[in-house]
Amino acid sequence: MDQAITIQTMDHNSNKEKASSSLWHYFEKDFIDETIIQYEQKVSTGLSNLDVALDGGISPKLYCLIGRMSDERNPFLSFMAEHLASNGYTVLYFTNHDTENCLLQQILVRQDYKRYRDQSLYLPDIINKISSSHRTLKDYRASLYPILTNIQVETCTYVDAEVVEEKISSYKKMNSKVAILIDEQELPNQQSKIERIREQIYLKNINKIATQYEVPIFMNVTLAKGDFERITAGFRTTLEIETIVDNIILFIKPEPIHSTLNPFVLKLVIRSKSSPYHSQMAHLTYHPTPFYFQDA
Repeated sequence: MDQAITIQTMDHNSNKEKASSSLWHYFEKDFIDETIIQYEQKVSTGLSNLDVALDGGISPKLYCLIGRMSDERNPFLSFMAEHLASNGYTVLYFTNHDTENCLLQQILVRQDYKRYRDQSLYLPDIINKISSSHRTLKDYRASLYPILTNIQVETCTYVDAEVVEEKISSYKKMNSKVAILIDEQELPNQQSKIERIREQIYLKNINKIATQYEVPIFMNVTLAKGDFERITAGFRTTLEIETIVDNIILFIKPEPIHSTLNPFVLKLVIRSKSSPYHSQMAHLTYHPTPFYFQDA
């Protein structure tokens, strides 16, 4: 009996030693190099609060933006498209909701707001100002050219994962810095098991492509009401999106909103597999009229 206890104790200590030495081996061999690369790959979002919550910025990973229909996620995508394009990225924007005209108007009014702030005009007045003055038009063209030439827009109702992969490979030949924005992933309220499995496979493929090609991908995902309520409360969704993708950013705004013109504070909840902080929060002030985001 004593011998059996001794053997069990030895086995237990041996297992503890194996577990410890395994983690130590990883620390000695790969940890430092992998972590340095992880943080060197970070790119600022242009928003300090969000950068802190993302451990220094965005990585070449998939970021699923989860919220409600017609919320602030599409303006956020256009904000990120403009920011990344101005930093030398080739940005491919797949959209089912925003036309080229709509995206360009958002960028134009945001540029005007950044220049003039309190004196910034509404869209019709900005268009009139540009069209009535050759000098003003020339000025805007000079500032917009390096941004707009880096943004490619494709209108489609569904983005096949293979198409995303092909586009990345093609653009990478011309520019190593590529970013993908997808706004079309709306999931039906009632999903059959087959539809759910198909969507899970799709998300896994997009997640894999982002990592394999070292490209940041932002994708809007509008969940069914039940799943949205579950993930907001911190529970597992029926789609199991929280286990499939590397990063989730939840867009939560205060209720009620009394005006669509006045600025208000958005709460973003970030859940990431690659961060030691599995859940972080960032607060941003959103200005609806100029489609502008800033730290709260």
